[in-house]
Amino acid sequence: MTQQQNSGLLSEVQQVLLDDKDFLGELVKRAVQSVLNAEFDAHINAAPYERSEDRQGYRNGSYRRSLKTRVGSIELEVCRDREGNFKTELFRRYQRSEQALVASMIEMYLQGVSTRKVKYIVEELCGGAISKSQVSELVKELDAQLTIWRERPLKKEYPYLVIDARYEKIRTRHGVVSKAVMIIIGISESGHRDILTLEIGDSESKVFWSEVFCKLKQRGLKGLYYVVSDDHSGLTGALDRHFQGVVWQRCQVHFLRNFRAKLGWGAFNEFKDLLKEVFSAPDLAEAQRRKDILVEKLEPKYPETASWIDENIEFCLSVYSLPPAHRGRMKSTNMLERLNAELDRRSRVIGIFPDDAACIRIFGSLCQEWAEEWITGRKYLNMEIEEEALKAASN
Repeated sequence: MTQQQNSGLLSEVQQVLLDDKDFLGELVKRAVQSVLNAEFDAHINAAPYERSEDRQGYRNGSYRRSLKTRVGSIELEVCRDREGNFKTELFRRYQRSEQALVASMIEMYLQGVSTRKVKYIVEELCGGAISKSQVSELVKELDAQLTIWRERPLKKEYPYLVIDARYEKIRTRHGVVSKAVMIIIGISESGHRDILTLEIGDSESKVFWSEVFCKLKQRGLKGLYYVVSDDHSGLTGALDRHFQGVVWQRCQVHFLRNFRAKLGWGAFNEFKDLLKEVFSAPDLAEAQRRKDILVEKLEPKYPETASWIDENIEFCLSVYSLPPAHRGRMKSTNMLERLNAELDRRSRVIGIFPDDAACIRIFGSLCQEWAEEWITGRKYLNMEIEEEALKAASN
């Protein structure tokens, strides 16, 4: 009976102590302080006030250091030696775990977890509070690395460029606006793909595109022959100014979507196969012949669309200036489909980017990873065929 009463009393006392955070904090503090003191004694090979011939140093006061634990932040007294050689292994381990935590937060951020959500995750992991601004400051450490990557010298020749635009909601001081995020891919002389840069701006502005091309030229872009992109009004003007003679290919997939938007689904289903036949022609002459047939069939019921096709489709046929083996991959921007799926996944989680820098940080880090895989992986195109075709054309 007495044993049962003692067990019940012990259980109540344990419950009170476990619920008392101050008690647990003090318990942890005493234990860690004891470890620190013992570690310092071992370092100088002498206890406090001990006279010993084996002594390796002398005490020189102490300093306070906080350590964040599962029971909260605790304040510790860390002993100093006169020579300043003592470095506690406890804090080295703490620094390593802190670095791992920072790395985890950055990884979560890059995976599309918002800074506010990262804050909650870290609090659950560490038992301590961390502000949204602190998380943002930590991930900004990526900026320097990304700047180096985005401004790296371009030492190879890039005959082909593929430019794709996506639109993201970004917060500004005037409110949330939709901005164009431009990803520029180069096909190098070796046939490998590489993401040359990522830019944010107005996709329709000639000034914006001029700035983009100037940066690429300053970094060493050369050998450009062919560019494929959607119909950005400022792009062709900037190309004519900075890369005279470069062939521009309007993305056939985007053109097909524009065609559908002009006709509506019903009429589009009636004429889409004719447009696809134009794009699948074996040569330029046959493509133009098939285009004339499509225009003639559209004219009676859809004269405006027929005129639009007649005036604009020519830029979708620039791909015939390339070797036949390259046309399938260089007629559109579809090579970016998988990359865009990854960007979409992160964009959906974030919703609205807090600023341009955050958007570049997340998308740029992902693009850098993909670029590293591309330039070390298999060739995307056999560029020896392209060189032979250009030589034959010049002769």
